[in-house]
Amino acid sequence: MAIIVNKEEKRRAIAQSCSELLLENGIDNLTIAQIAQSAGIGKGTVYEYFENKEDIVFEIITLFMIEFERRALEQIQSAASAKEKLQLFLGLMFEDEFDRRHLGLYQEYLAISLVQGTPQMVEFSLLCREKFAHILGDILELGIAKGEICEASRGLISALMLFGRGVVVDSKVTGIEAKAEIAQFLDTLFELIKIGEVK
Repeated sequence: MAIIVNKEEKRRAIAQSCSELLLENGIDNLTIAQIAQSAGIGKGTVYEYFENKEDIVFEIITLFMIEFERRALEQIQSAASAKEKLQLFLGLMFEDEFDRRHLGLYQEYLAISLVQGTPQMVEFSLLCREKFAHILGDILELGIAKGEICEASRGLISALMLFGRGVVVDSKVTGIEAKAEIAQFLDTLFELIKIGEVK
């Protein structure tokens, strides 16, 4: 009897087996031969599941973003105030060496997508934006419901998204201290939007 392989599960397994390799080598230096070796399959088998190297990289980055979202939601739940939740969400990629390695890969991905943004990359970026906007919206709504911040704060979702992406870019380009920038930004922002103590 023939073995039935779930193609999506196999794709995911190959991508997961190569994630460390991608973090070590970066996108440009990753080869199909390395991917095949890391996954324990032949180079030809790689092409049964992926169109090209970029397709594999995209799958790995998708897995990283899913994990980032899971961790963000988990950490946000532990914070009491809207400001603390925003601090955790915006600062998550700057926590430790593990996060900084993922951040470096994300920065490389951003650079590539800006230069050669394929429809798949654009769609993925829009999906991530939608998910993160939803998380930010929930944080702001909770802050409004608890009487921490004014109702006009709902209009800050896009600005928070742009600030977060700007910190990601500037931390690479100018070497800013991201966590300090985030703290200063939120201190200033909350001076403008806060309306009282937590209920």
